[in-house]
Amino acid sequence: MSDEENRINAENRAKCICRPCPTYNECMRADDERLFCVTGKSPACTFDKKGCLCPSCPVRSILNLSKAYYCIRGSEQEQK
Repeated sequence: MSDEENRINAENRAKCICRPCPTYNECMRADDERLFCVTGKSPACTFDKKGCLCPSCPVRSILNLSKAYYCIRGSEQEQK
């Protein structure tokens, strides 16, 4: 990744609302996993669907994304 892509990802990571999501769990917290819409689903964690905040996430709007449950289903590209 270029320095510019790293900077943009860091900015979007700071805006990410994964942490308060009802589906976000202790496994994801342990590795501070976020920005699933870009990075894809968690490689090591399993989930119980408990609700999804993706539709209200500012990153989703900034990147013009349309999917949800990225932590379970994968990035926008993976869900196409």
